[in-house]
Amino acid sequence: MVDQVVKIQRSSNLIKGFMALVVIMQAVQFYQSNILDFGAIAGAIGVLSLLRGFLVSPKLLATPIKHWFQSDFSFSKLSYKYFLVAFILIVISAL
Repeated sequence: MVDQVVKIQRSSNLIKGFMALVVIMQAVQFYQSNILDFGAIAGAIGVLSLLRGFLVSPKLLATPIKHWFQSDFSFSKLSYKYFLVAFILIVISAL
């Protein structure tokens, strides 16, 4: 049990680091070009939503990926909402 808690904490810190990196990269892009690219902003928010969806389901962070799609494993409803928003925003940013 303690091992799972450590895995979850490590994974959540890593995901939060990636989230900070995405925000910093968007700030640097704006600073360099002085142009707001709404497509890039939508993509960044989509990536942040995807990562937040992973953070909402802590069991997800301690379980190997191959077990995510088994019938006994379930995501939280909030994770599904974040994943849906992420998918929509990433598709919009690609257009």
